[in-house]
Amino acid sequence: MQQANWHSNRSGNSRIILLVEDHDMYRDVVRAALGAYLPEYDLLEADCVAAALPLLKTRRINVVVADMTLPDGSAIDLLEQSASLLSPEVKVIVLSSHSAADMLPVLSRHDVHGFISKEQGLKALADEITSICGPEDAASPVPSGGTTGTGTGRLMTAH
Repeated sequence: MQQANWHSNRSGNSRIILLVEDHDMYRDVVRAALGAYLPEYDLLEADCVAAALPLLKTRRINVVVADMTLPDGSAIDLLEQSASLLSPEVKVIVLSSHSAADMLPVLSRHDVHGFISKEQGLKALADEITSICGPEDAASPVPSGGTTGTGTGRLMTAH
C-alpha cells in the first residue's frame, strides 16, 4: 500500500523535508534523527514515487530526500515525474547504499543538489541539508490549496 505520513516538530510555517524511503525501519530511524538534528523542519514521508507525487502537488516542500531505489521507480523517476511541480528553490538529496563514484551520472544532474551514502550516517544527512539550505532560509508559505498540517503522525494515504 502506498502511504505518506506527516510529522510536525513545531506549529506554523516551518520548513518541510519530504523523505521518500521504502524501508519502514530505516524511515523511522531517519525521522528520529532528523527530528533531533533539525527540529526547525517538519517531515513528510512517502514510501514510493506514487505516494510522493501528491505531496509535491499539495505541499510547499523545501527539501526532498529520496532513496535512489524505490519499489515503483527511482529518485530520478521521481524528479522526472515531478519536474513541473518542483520550484527551483527545492533542494534534492539522493540517498543510496552505493558509493558516490557509482552515482556520478546522478550527481551530474542539475536537479540533484546532494548525495549521501547511507553508510555515511544520518548526521551527515542532516549536515548536508543544512549545508545546502542554509540555516538562514526562512520558511515558505504554503501554496494555494495546500495545507500546513499540525498533527504529529497523521496518516495520509496516496491513491
